[in-house]
Amino acid sequence: MVERNTFALEISSDHDGTYSVTATSGTEPTVKVSDVPLDVEKIRERSGLLQESSGSTSMASRSPGGSFATRDLSAREIGDELFGALFPGDLSGLYADRRRQAAARGESLRMMLRMDAPELTTLPWELIHSQDFGYLCLDDEVVRCVDLPRPLGPTSTEPQVLVKGIVSAPPFAKPVDVKSEERNLRRSLRWLADGSVARLSWVKVENWAAMLEQFTAKSEGCHVLHYVGHGEYDEEQQAGALIFSDLQGRKRLVHGDDFGRAIQQASLQPQLVVLNGCETGKGSHDDLYSSVAAALLSFVPAVVAMQFAVSDSAAVAFSRFFYQALVGLGRPVDVAVHQGRVAMLLHDPDSLEWATPVLYVRDDNDIRLFDVVQRTPTSKRTVESVRHDEERLIAAQASKSTQIHGNPVLIQKRPDPTLRGRREFTRSDFELVFPGWRSGIVSMRRKNDVRGGPWGPPYSILPDLGRVGAIGMVESMLGEGRSSLEVVARTGEELKFAWNDSEDPAHWHMLPAPIAGRAAGIPALVQSGHGNPGDFHLVCPAAGGGLMSMRRRNDREGYPWTTPYVFAPGLGEVAAVGLVESVLGGGRNGLQLVVRTGDELRFLWNETAESTDWQELADPITDGAMGNPVLIQDRTTEPGDLLLACPAAAGGMLFLRRRNGVDGLPWTMPYFVAQELEVTALTMIQSTYGGEDGRPGGNLELIARVGDSLEFFWKGPRPDFWIHNTFGPQHPLVEALGSPESSRESSPRSSAESSPEGVPRFLPRVRNYLTGRQ
Repeated sequence: MVERNTFALEISSDHDGTYSVTATSGTEPTVKVSDVPLDVEKIRERSGLLQESSGSTSMASRSPGGSFATRDLSAREIGDELFGALFPGDLSGLYADRRRQAAARGESLRMMLRMDAPELTTLPWELIHSQDFGYLCLDDEVVRCVDLPRPLGPTSTEPQVLVKGIVSAPPFAKPVDVKSEERNLRRSLRWLADGSVARLSWVKVENWAAMLEQFTAKSEGCHVLHYVGHGEYDEEQQAGALIFSDLQGRKRLVHGDDFGRAIQQASLQPQLVVLNGCETGKGSHDDLYSSVAAALLSFVPAVVAMQFAVSDSAAVAFSRFFYQALVGLGRPVDVAVHQGRVAMLLHDPDSLEWATPVLYVRDDNDIRLFDVVQRTPTSKRTVESVRHDEERLIAAQASKSTQIHGNPVLIQKRPDPTLRGRREFTRSDFELVFPGWRSGIVSMRRKNDVRGGPWGPPYSILPDLGRVGAIGMVESMLGEGRSSLEVVARTGEELKFAWNDSEDPAHWHMLPAPIAGRAAGIPALVQSGHGNPGDFHLVCPAAGGGLMSMRRRNDREGYPWTTPYVFAPGLGEVAAVGLVESVLGGGRNGLQLVVRTGDELRFLWNETAESTDWQELADPITDGAMGNPVLIQDRTTEPGDLLLACPAAAGGMLFLRRRNGVDGLPWTMPYFVAQELEVTALTMIQSTYGGEDGRPGGNLELIARVGDSLEFFWKGPRPDFWIHNTFGPQHPLVEALGSPESSRESSPRSSAESSPEGVPRFLPRVRNYLTGRQ
């Protein structure tokens, strides 16, 4: 059976110039489409022209031969044709459905390609492009699978992963910049090597005999073999080959099966071969296994080959994140390749070099290569630093797939052990929603039980809402272990209510009629402890000034909403509200409310939850605010301070704390973060992360809207600083993207508050971060 998130495609020749495509996904029936036309020679010719237009070195943005826009158009045209061949007829809709289902669960798809038509192996499938989804490999893991016997399980790598770099530099071949190649790989592995997680050995071999000496029964061998050299197509043998010399200095072509047998002689046999050479990814028309990469799969579980030449800086960006994910964190090899691919994209957005890496595997069982076990304090610290790197990359990738309108709302799924069987809703999933750009709501999910799991692709829900101005969301508990997502959306002056109480994260319902009119601004929704189960309390700015309050009685049949009650008209026009039910000690609960009027933040409270019992603090608690305030209660203190965050009118965000354990309940003076960013809206929660010795954590997780993109921040327990994970690359805090050397000198995660550099310097600095250059 194919795994749920694997979309397996098998392409076979019909022997009349057309092809058949068979798709298998999860437990669904297999779907087959025949008589699919595909002009292989035309695509190969256009692919060759695309490479030529990029110059002789790579598909980098700085290559001569035309603008990036022109080359991107050519690449998209090739990708569209490949998509049409791979997803003909009903398969296109099937793929779209599976992708949306995976996105709703916060997951990506793994696309497994099997080809028994040899001529198809030469096509650049990593360029597959859809008008609806863009380049698929930038969201999905694209894997070329060659089914072979003897599947291998993951290898334990305690305490170090051994990486051997081999450079073949025969005297007659085009010179290889050996020093540059070694420097690039050492730079990529620097953190791992310094932390005793990986060890790199580097060997330049002049001939094939010297190569064989590296892999004898008495030699150390390696876990990963990183080959740098040249390859070519052997016309006589009709097979791909790597170029070495013999003892007399003459050319010797070594085919993939010979190379594979040679490296198996060592006591420690490689689990992965990385081929960084000229045309090592290209196969023959006449033999499926003629490609060196495919042939090596008879001897190793996985091969990564570069189907185009790649620039030094892109190679470092790929290798750094690839090896950190694979070796440092033990991620599946397809996830590691995808992270390296994303790093290449972020390193140079105007480049197509991200399409260069090609991953070949035996079968699904060979996706995970290593069981990484870290014992020493040094290695554990290194792995933690690498994990932080991964978080930054995941955040940057997520921001590239979003275009936000309105205010974001973030929740963490409730950790309730009674929700057994709800595999889509793990105890630590993040759910992020925001108004869609044109209509409805966009949702993104992060499955935090999957190590290294990225934010799932955005997916649209409730398109019938029309254009949404603002939203509020809460996860409710309605008794009998049932959890439900509840959303209030403002469309124009109407408030509409929707919910999802099913096991299908895409299965939403909406009340047919609005629950209120004459609404304005940004609403807030909470579930209180009043009633059994707790009632919903909704507060929203009123269109005529002041506020409106509503309550849904969850202990009554039909779950009726009360009539809106307008209060605090003296506030005038209110732009946004933040609402929380707090626990004040002594068995007392109360609703706490912060509203923004102009640039002032004002505080109100209600100890009975009755709509008529709101009280207001006489003076503003601060000014200089804009956007929407967010109010939560800190569960790491007793009885729990109130924490307030809001966009600042002068830039960045302001934060205040109310000391609930101090007489007079004073608010602190505001402090500011990320003042170089123009934040217009934000959302903040206290997550379960950051705990020690089995205790629940209390990290603050904040997502800010900057322009039409999102930025991700987090903060550990006091007195930690706010950390910016560069959720959007448009306006990063540059210190969070410091080079490995500078980051390691201070802390693997730098304080956002100590990052005064401005936006225009981002691109050079992000490239430095990805490549490790000073």
